[in-house]
Amino acid sequence: MLAVLGSTASSANSTRSNHTVEILDYDYIVIGGGTAGLVMASRLSGLARVAVIEAGGLYEVDNGNYSIVPGLAQSTPFLATTESYPADPKMDWGYLSVPQTDAAGRIIHYPQGKTLGGSSALNTMAYHRGTKGSYQRWADLVDDQSFTFSNLLHYFQKSTHFTPPDQEKRDMPNATVKYDANAFNNSLGGPLQISYANYVDTTATWMAVALQSLGLAESSLGFNSGILSGFGAWVTMTIDPTHATRSSSQTSYLNHAEKPHNLDVYAHTNATRIIVDPFVNTARAVEFVRPNGQVGIMIANKEVILSAGPFGSPHLLMLSGIGPAAALKEHGIHVVSDLPGVGQNLWDQILFPVETAVNTPSGAQLEENPETNAAALLEYYRNAAGPYSSPGAYIAFEKIPEQLRSNFSFEAQSALDWFPSDWPEVEYVGGSTVDTNGISQGVCTALLVAPVSRGNVTLASSNFLVQPTINMGWLSHTADREVAIAAIKRCREALASPDVASVVTGPEAVPGSSVQTDEEILAYVQTAATPIFHAVGTCAMGKRGDANAVVDVHGRVFGVGHLRVVDSSVFPISLPGHPQSSVYMLAEKIADDIKNGK
Repeated sequence: MLAVLGSTASSANSTRSNHTVEILDYDYIVIGGGTAGLVMASRLSGLARVAVIEAGGLYEVDNGNYSIVPGLAQSTPFLATTESYPADPKMDWGYLSVPQTDAAGRIIHYPQGKTLGGSSALNTMAYHRGTKGSYQRWADLVDDQSFTFSNLLHYFQKSTHFTPPDQEKRDMPNATVKYDANAFNNSLGGPLQISYANYVDTTATWMAVALQSLGLAESSLGFNSGILSGFGAWVTMTIDPTHATRSSSQTSYLNHAEKPHNLDVYAHTNATRIIVDPFVNTARAVEFVRPNGQVGIMIANKEVILSAGPFGSPHLLMLSGIGPAAALKEHGIHVVSDLPGVGQNLWDQILFPVETAVNTPSGAQLEENPETNAAALLEYYRNAAGPYSSPGAYIAFEKIPEQLRSNFSFEAQSALDWFPSDWPEVEYVGGSTVDTNGISQGVCTALLVAPVSRGNVTLASSNFLVQPTINMGWLSHTADREVAIAAIKRCREALASPDVASVVTGPEAVPGSSVQTDEEILAYVQTAATPIFHAVGTCAMGKRGDANAVVDVHGRVFGVGHLRVVDSSVFPISLPGHPQSSVYMLAEKIADDIKNGK
């Protein structure tokens, strides 16, 4: 593990306003030690001196087994999305949305990793890639064909090391994994561990049967070859199979930096402003605050790379004078670059479940029962197997079929026609939970993966300690409302299939039999929807002059030299499904751009 202290930096002390100011000097400064930030820092350490400024610390210390043990990933208390969530400022930024007008007026807590590894230290470890059509749409939007799936495959492969499933540990004959071995290339030496969970939840296998009854056949290739819609699969995960522990950007990239002596990490340190030379509009330094309140300036001899996530990156840009001019002036901030797209174009995926009691065992049931929990713990520690080794479930994707689609309004159908033919509208997650009586619940969770509603991030104050104003915009477009209603009906159809009748033991628990009409289903979705933490697009990549464009195809901020943004905020679109594979890919691609002088 690298020393997290920045001991090799050249430094000096100066005075400003009668206070001592720490001055440090690096070639590249990476703001944010998250998923993309640590990829950038690791790769650039091979050619220059790099500093990482990270507001959090080590998740192994601050969050312990919740972040290390896969089976505990969904049990982390502060991941609750209600306004009254149990706060953990060591690990989470504590972002709260404004009341969501079309989601029952709820204020949503939106967890984001404040730790080395960022949200790769908090997610449920699902790893898969988008569709070929979705990357083609990205390439067309930014007018750069290097973003097609075939051209990006190298960067997906460069970031990963794939291990085939351990069928002996999985020990579930009806959950045999099929995958495309050509989707990975271990000879490239990627540090991120990709594998399959060493445990299969019995209830989840029945939920897979339910989803397959809808006509969503099991994929013969898995979900890493650019094909999603119309299929189901056991998803690959960012799990180190040797010990069944989380593989994050910290355990992979940071711990295996190309030249560790070139890389310093400043943990528990807040970047407060990017300092831009007004004469040439070039980023020169980063202002930061140490845990003891000490203010510092970090000089960037080459570039500043912002990687603070879909809320943090636009927030820091605006605090630094880069964003919509009117909003900046309102808060007394000097305008460096008038970029109206900063904070706009927020895409977010939401989820909502259908649950019913079943007579099959589930991992959660085994963990919560004291009589079986001891054996589950022993199996994990001795054999890296059992329910604690897996957060996993079976997932499937589809466009809503014609029998339901024919009821969509003209407005909804027109909006959905924008998406390529292979881009699914809904992801279904077949999994399990346990009720308060310890009874297993089969769960079909629906996710909107072609959302049409848009939100935004705006300034609330010029003080960096004041969180930005976040409006997710959930369900504000009729297309999302109509797809959500159809998705609930599809989940109900799956759980009512004769193929799973032998395991379903009671009436629907959630949302329940009282919810029947479209109006009642929509009301349920509006009160139950939660984020899956896939927000993107608030510093969107695009062509100069596009309404939402903030960065070019190399992540360079328009109007400001020597400044890039590299994280999910630069996605111009929300790719279908789970985005972490594409975050790693993007960071690898832009790191190569820098090495190649772009």
